Amino acid sequence: MSYTPEQIENITTDLRTSLGDNIPWKYEKKFNVMLSEFAQNKSDVVLNYLRNTLTDEWHVKTAKKIPSSLKEQLGDLAKISKNQLILASPATDDSPAIVALWWPWGHGGTYSLRLILLDNSYENIPEKVSSTGIFFWMKNIFK
Repeated sequence: MSYTPEQIENITTDLRTSLGDNIPWKYEKKFNVMLSEFAQNKSDVVLNYLRNTLTDEWHVKTAKKIPSSLKEQLGDLAKISKNQLILASPATDDSPAIVALWWPWGHGGTYSLRLILLDNSYENIPEKVSSTGIFFWMKNIFK
């Protein structure tokens, strides 16, 4: 990923600020991201804001549906485990695609949140719902 630490810090400022003053941030050189680690008691507010701000979300059961262009850019970071989330929004005219990695620690008392800027956007194409399958047929019976 080709963004400098200063660019990452500047581009993510609005999102980071909106998550609250009590969420500390630092640049993490290993992944070229902004990193926050915070207590569980702040997690609900932070996660709700991310879900309302970022357009796409994947968890361990939907990880196979992560767009390939997103997986390629995230590399090993796209491999998520139970309770971990990837939230993202594609690029717009004004900003690059942004990804938030939500990683609760094993003991459940601490959360890590990484904000990543992507070099290239991605396209999330929702799965088509079959209009001929048994579930579609049963659903329509009870309408």
